Amino acid sequence: MHLEGLAAARRTADPRAVALALEGLAGARAAMGEATRAAELLGTAAALRESVDASLPLSERADVDRAQALAKAALGEGAFGEATARGRGLSPDVHG
Repeated sequence: MHLEGLAAARRTADPRAVALALEGLAGARAAMGEATRAAELLGTAAALRESVDASLPLSERADVDRAQALAKAALGEGAFGEATARGRGLSPDVHG
């Protein structure tokens, strides 16, 4: 379902929609125990939001915080930071 949402967001070419879809996918990956992948997705989404000066809507903050917490708990602070930084350098197009 999240992959379909990401595909739809890409078709709109709206960076905010793509970032939101990446964050949703990160939450799903984190819940499935794919913490590194979740952290990378969160990094890519954050970089995309920053590139268009679009902050995370308050209504989505709890979901992103939950994904971050799951990924950090699984990876530890250092590895989470490294994966997030790596994700910041990835194109949104590599995720899916």
